[in-house]
Amino acid sequence: MNAFELARVSLEAVAANKLRSFLTMLGVAIGSLAIILLISISLGVKDQVSGVVEGLGSNLYIVLPGRQDRRGFAAGNRPTVNNLKLQHAERLQKQSSYHLTVSPVFNAPTTVSYGKMAKAGVIVTGAIPNFTQVRNWPVARGSFLRQSDIDLMRRVVVIGKSIETALFEGTDVLSKQLSIAGERFQIIGVMDAKGQLFDIDMDNQVFIPLTTAQRVFGANTLSMIFVHVPRTDDIPAAMEEATQVLSRSLSADEFSVKSQGETLEAFQAIATILTIMLGSIAGISLVVGGIGIMNIMIVSVVERTREIGLRKALGARDWEILLQFLSESTVLSLLGSVVGIAFSYLVALAISNLYPTFAVAISPFAVTLALLFSLAVGTFFGVYPAFKASSLDPIEALRHE
Repeated sequence: MNAFELARVSLEAVAANKLRSFLTMLGVAIGSLAIILLISISLGVKDQVSGVVEGLGSNLYIVLPGRQDRRGFAAGNRPTVNNLKLQHAERLQKQSSYHLTVSPVFNAPTTVSYGKMAKAGVIVTGAIPNFTQVRNWPVARGSFLRQSDIDLMRRVVVIGKSIETALFEGTDVLSKQLSIAGERFQIIGVMDAKGQLFDIDMDNQVFIPLTTAQRVFGANTLSMIFVHVPRTDDIPAAMEEATQVLSRSLSADEFSVKSQGETLEAFQAIATILTIMLGSIAGISLVVGGIGIMNIMIVSVVERTREIGLRKALGARDWEILLQFLSESTVLSLLGSVVGIAFSYLVALAISNLYPTFAVAISPFAVTLALLFSLAVGTFFGVYPAFKASSLDPIEALRHE
């Protein structure tokens, strides 16, 4: 019996009990669906966050207030005290030997309004003119902040794309007045769109002069300092130098220096663990489907005992019987996996239509993994029933009622 004939016979056996075969395949389909969707979602999230981290700008390291571990979380049990100030950014700029571009930032959430319309949860970012260069975030229309705006604490603002869409409904926003924390600011530009990270809208920001932001919100500290290093190879040495410079006025618990690569590496490690964990959980459901295949194949062997005895009496060898039943279990598993793959694309399409900001793209890696795993499950759980069928005594099998 060649491979083609073996496959034909297996399909005929599966088709002979349509309802039972369908219910058996359903378990495998659900397992494959779970594997594909969970792994695809986790890989998609990993790529999305990696893109956002890389979108911060190239050749960056960041100075943050407080002591943080490699994952970006506060180290120790003590609360973070922010003593990071503008003078520290100025020292980095002046005392570094690597021609750095230093961009201090102050962030604060607030509500902004235009006329009768308001938008809550907007991040106000106090920045300086080189912010667009360091963050690789250009202005779409108008202009960004100028040094005179910083020096004179002017009330000018550059808005994110989401603010323009929400409050101005497609009208020309330049020179209009936007209310921020009870003060009116003149709009001088609109930033290019950055997109979203999960449910976080990166364009839900407005940018005002750093000095103005500190005055409006009554603060003299910074949220972070972005530092651009011209050469990638100089980043480790520049970070070491920054630590030495800042240590002259800040204790080790009052600041952290993190590179963009460290942030990305830490997240990717977490994302990889999450992908493996989700894949393993989904794999359990596929194993459960494999147990269902084994149970059905054992029932099939009992029902077809006389058929097995007749085939052996006509000259069929044990390995041919084993291959036939092993082929049937493998076909059941593969058909179930194909159904699961088809449903995974439908579910991904439905999620993408219902939640456009969280589009799910099916990963070819996840599809391949589901197919190979289902093949392995069908083969593994089909071995015992196939061996049981091949080891039947032909005389006893023919006597079976």
